[in-house]
Amino acid sequence: MPDLPSSLNTALKEWAVAIRALREGRMVLLLRKGGIREEEGEFEVRFRNVILFPTYLHEEEQQDALQPCYTAWRTEETRFKPSSETVRLTTWAQITHIHLVSQPGNLYKLSSQIIYSDSFLRFRIENEPTKPLYALFLRAFELPRPVTIPMELDYYGCKSWITLAEPIATEGSTACLSEHTYNERVRVTRRILDDP
Repeated sequence: MPDLPSSLNTALKEWAVAIRALREGRMVLLLRKGGIREEEGEFEVRFRNVILFPTYLHEEEQQDALQPCYTAWRTEETRFKPSSETVRLTTWAQITHIHLVSQPGNLYKLSSQIIYSDSFLRFRIENEPTKPLYALFLRAFELPRPVTIPMELDYYGCKSWITLAEPIATEGSTACLSEHTYNERVRVTRRILDDP
């Protein structure tokens, strides 16, 4: 495994419940097309080691986005929902693979590998159909202890990447999945995605 960073100040915004799924090893991928505030509206992976920054807005808007067995997580995660002044960080990740989803219908075969419902997958596929859909594979690491930081004006909005005002120390983090288990999950998932 490559050397792990000792601190990070780049963050990737993602639903709090999806970050929990990565942290608990229930999922090893995220789906991305691009936020409305991305440069030229396109999603681009500019960083491979990132703090995972929890969001709640779209998660609350799309009530049917999760498989039924994960809906309780939504309620449980709201206890950590930030005030307007702070946000709680628990996890960082290495983006190990970027996979262009060329056969979107295969996403429906991943129910044992993801927390998302079929209706959410349909929305991801059909919303802005001309934009490429990417599966980002992330190996998650739990920070030694949760870190609460002030919410800055730059952290708001529909954008994937933010730069934190202060770097977050990552030394002492724990891998959420062993390297062998993670690599096997990625292999299996990518094979399903590429199935003709």
